[in-house]
Amino acid sequence: MKLLYLCFLSLSLLFSTKGLKLQSTNQGRKQTTPTTSPCEHQPTTDSIKTVMDRRTALVHSLSTTAAAALSSRFFLPTQVANAAPATATTDSSTTTTTSNAKVTDVVSMDVRISRQDGTFYVRDDLPDTPENQVTFATLRFGLFGNDAPKAVAQFLRYVDVKYDALDDDPPPSYGRSTFPALDETTGLLMGGYIPSLRLKDFGGSTNIQYGNRILPAPFWGSSAFRHEQAGLLTHRQLDLTPSFGITTRPAPFELDGSHVIFGVVLLDDSSRKFFEVVESLPTYKMDRPGAVGREDTAMETVAAGVFNAQRDFFRSAASSFGDTRVGKVYEGKLLRRVEVVKVARAK
Repeated sequence: MKLLYLCFLSLSLLFSTKGLKLQSTNQGRKQTTPTTSPCEHQPTTDSIKTVMDRRTALVHSLSTTAAAALSSRFFLPTQVANAAPATATTDSSTTTTTSNAKVTDVVSMDVRISRQDGTFYVRDDLPDTPENQVTFATLRFGLFGNDAPKAVAQFLRYVDVKYDALDDDPPPSYGRSTFPALDETTGLLMGGYIPSLRLKDFGGSTNIQYGNRILPAPFWGSSAFRHEQAGLLTHRQLDLTPSFGITTRPAPFELDGSHVIFGVVLLDDSSRKFFEVVESLPTYKMDRPGAVGREDTAMETVAAGVFNAQRDFFRSAASSFGDTRVGKVYEGKLLRRVEVVKVARAK
């Protein structure tokens, strides 16, 4: 949508520029000077040329921005820092931004990204390439406790968990969570997935089951902020699990109304490194691979339709027979392990 807006604005500026050129030409053809009142202002040739030059420069700038957006799968961390702040309309019809939102709590999350073979341990038998390197980074989140109190309280619930080596049945914690996928439709980097955590119905209400523990699963509330920048922490309102997302590009049309914004990534060198590596990670694709060197044809379209139908049929059949491996393969799944090793409130 951002690219469509940029293209529309560029075309509008070009047409307005052509209108100025036509107006200048028509005035040059006239032999007599029209009568104007003292309150009217007729643009001179110099003023028209100045406006045209400024608008040409603006069109060039917009084109450059659109090309940069197309060259990246999502907004780079440098673009996150320069993005416009997200806005929200409050009940008093005033406009607030996340840049004005008060950060009440800061959470630090240590993460690691595996090699392409999924390992983390030290190895000296592999070539020193990016695919064979383990990445360590620290993410810092600023939470909006005043603007999204329910969501922040739920998020901190999975942060303030004390580690006890003697506890055989520990409570769920982000310290044992993963970043499993990148949703390219919404641009959300999905995080907060805690293995073995499930939603179960007990006594007519939905609860969280983790090991032998049965925990309440309240809603995360709502906020008025819009998803108009990258680096926002957001949670789907109807999702009762601790999963959350980080916006990697503006997505107001896809996320507003269905997600609650409760914080923002506090960018530093470590977090920028993390996003740069994540951007380069391959993701799982469920579409039929196209034939090499063959253009899209009607036959290719039919073949792709048959492939998708067969894929959906076999996945449904596997699920009906209780094959849990089906849920582990999905669109956008990161093909490298991205794990959280430690989480705590920053001092």
